[in-house]
Amino acid sequence: MRLLPFAAATVLAGSLHAADPQLLSLAMPDSRVMAGVNFEQAVLSPFGQFLQALTGRLPNPGFEVLTETAGFDPRWDLREILVSSNGLSDSNASIVLARGKFPVPKFIAEFQAGGGIVETYKGVPIIGKQGAWAFPDSTLAINGDAANLRAAIDRMSAPTAINSALAEQVNQLSTAEDAWFVSMAPLSELQRAAAVTADAGPLAIIAKVQQSSGGLKFGANLAISLEAVSQTDQDAAALAAVLKALPALAPLEGSKGQFADTAALLRSLNVTTEGHVTKISMSVPETQIEELMQRANTGQPPPFKPADAPVPAQPPVRDHATTVEQSVPPSAGAVPQRIRVGSIMAQAKLLQHSEPVYPPLAVQARISGVVHLNAVIGKDGTVQKLTVASGHTLLVPAAMEAVKQWVYAPTLLNGQPVEVVTQIEVNFALDQ
Repeated sequence: MRLLPFAAATVLAGSLHAADPQLLSLAMPDSRVMAGVNFEQAVLSPFGQFLQALTGRLPNPGFEVLTETAGFDPRWDLREILVSSNGLSDSNASIVLARGKFPVPKFIAEFQAGGGIVETYKGVPIIGKQGAWAFPDSTLAINGDAANLRAAIDRMSAPTAINSALAEQVNQLSTAEDAWFVSMAPLSELQRAAAVTADAGPLAIIAKVQQSSGGLKFGANLAISLEAVSQTDQDAAALAAVLKALPALAPLEGSKGQFADTAALLRSLNVTTEGHVTKISMSVPETQIEELMQRANTGQPPPFKPADAPVPAQPPVRDHATTVEQSVPPSAGAVPQRIRVGSIMAQAKLLQHSEPVYPPLAVQARISGVVHLNAVIGKDGTVQKLTVASGHTLLVPAAMEAVKQWVYAPTLLNGQPVEVVTQIEVNFALDQ
């Protein structure tokens, strides 16, 4: 089972949100490399919408099993991912921590149906052997080998702290960026640096980088920022010189297609040095990235049709295996009038709600359970449309009557309010 490999920013309009503290408390205490992605914020950006549509159109049997059978769609059900590693060449020396909405019973049932055996450790179910997943609850998932999984579960009752210098950088980057990474380990010690250190060419200067960090911010432009700390000022200057020469080197492979696109992107690099620190930044129009990705997928249908041509509807929202009617996606670069978000994210924006009145007949019959409603939330945050996804017939009317009165904080996309399609859960529980 794989989650899409996609760090923390705005959840409520105008607010900033650093990396999830609980995820950080479960990270490996000897971490030297960390990375994160804030799915909640990324999904609201035009580029996030583009990636969602692209992912939904590309054939991927494993992905379809997740969405269709297990009822889990990473595009909507993930909130945040945090990767923690000690930076050694041992590929097992890392864990992935994920926050989201995980249908754990369905995961277990699917795994067991395929002949797998679900183990438990301190009451936490563990699915798989190599690269297994542990689910302490329905909002938390941990991926790694057996030893690292158990160590992370142990830290739930005895949290540990990562290196203070690393923690400070993680806090700064995760607050400002949508995706980020920090490495306190020299690149020469990282597994992927082996090919560089073995080469005496100009790129060997990269192996002298002692620390590195970077981030990606989604918006009308994709803003990329990187910092590399070298051993000396001279090494930093040499690294900057190599990076500045990249635009001239790229076209040597060919003058058309992807190589020309790569050269055009590299020409927008801004490289500066401050002592032994090399700083790299680049800002690329989001529409340009979409065009490059469409051209790279030769032979695949384009994710979006031209604005004057009919556009097929987006794949339906899949939340508890239900379907929600959806407006057509925008042409590349346009701001959509309606977007889809997961129920957890929608819940975070709820400002005003009224509890449903428990139907007397349902109380007498001792009927309880969850009613799932498909909802369209207007630009002003009011509930515009409700349809029933599932729930007991005695509970549905009370749930719908209550939800009609709910008010959400308007969802903004590039500063403009948009309609939201989501699923709402209303829980009816009887007193014991």
